[in-house]
Amino acid sequence: MNKTLTLLLLLVFTIPLFGQTDTTKIAFIAYWSKGDSYDFKVTKIKKRWTNDKLTKNDSTQYIANFKVIDSTEKSYTLQWTFKNFLTNSYRENLNKLYENKQAVNNIVKKYDVTKVIYKTDEYGEFLEIINWKDISALMSNMLGELEKSIKIRKPDKINEVKQAMAPLAEIYSSKEGIEQLIVYELQYFHFPFGTEYDINDPFEYESELPNMVGGEQPIKADAKLSIIETDFENFYCVLKEESTINPDDTKRQVISLFKKMGIEGKKAEEMMKTAIFDITDLNYYQYYFDPGVPHRIYGSRKTLLNMDKTKVENIEELEIELIYEE
Repeated sequence: MNKTLTLLLLLVFTIPLFGQTDTTKIAFIAYWSKGDSYDFKVTKIKKRWTNDKLTKNDSTQYIANFKVIDSTEKSYTLQWTFKNFLTNSYRENLNKLYENKQAVNNIVKKYDVTKVIYKTDEYGEFLEIINWKDISALMSNMLGELEKSIKIRKPDKINEVKQAMAPLAEIYSSKEGIEQLIVYELQYFHFPFGTEYDINDPFEYESELPNMVGGEQPIKADAKLSIIETDFENFYCVLKEESTINPDDTKRQVISLFKKMGIEGKKAEEMMKTAIFDITDLNYYQYYFDPGVPHRIYGSRKTLLNMDKTKVENIEELEIELIYEE
């Protein structure tokens, strides 16, 4: 979701303290104060279809808290607290290996809450996670306890357990892995900040997506941002973001995939005629732009690979909803 939008620094001097008077533009600048706290319901869904048959259906839901720990002229220190979780696929695999669902839950609940402390700049743009080492140690202890428990209960299953936990262990072993997993929702949360949007003129730009077939070079995508709803009286708007993989990069990705599969020459040329590789993003940001709090964020990414009689379709969805006090 990288964006190549440029912040107009003059906004700092042209926007009144208590709101915006120019109703043709909306500036996303954080107006948070130390002690501000909001609760959100977070829902994540991952599905996969192979040859039109549902082969993966993962979902998780939890309550997260956003809190401003500190505020200075140049930055905000924030805390994102959420109930720890193992995605359904990991939990189901461990339950099968343990053959005791309660045993897994008893260990996991001891590491129930994760606190992410991170920084943004003065406009609300994400900078970095500060306490990533603490998060890494927490997950390492939990996975270690799960492994130790299965070694006692089911020693013949220990290798299977290690294999099931390996992806999570790798993710949580580095700052980059933790940011990739946790910042996933925080990237959506902070995406609009630090930019001025024209409500009448959609902004088209080039974004970058993760490389789906390996390699460091990201995939280029053609993206568009537009304001589709405004309510200046309540400092509210809806921002829509759409992106589609660039046609030239589509071809590059398919060729790269063929090479990894050992497919070259005439066979590759023939398969290229019918191969389909597509990635599309559709995101909605419903925000109270002053003080800078989302009412609802919805993000979705669809990927499609259709090649050599095999069709694989993935969809990932994220929803972040503000919980209002009754």
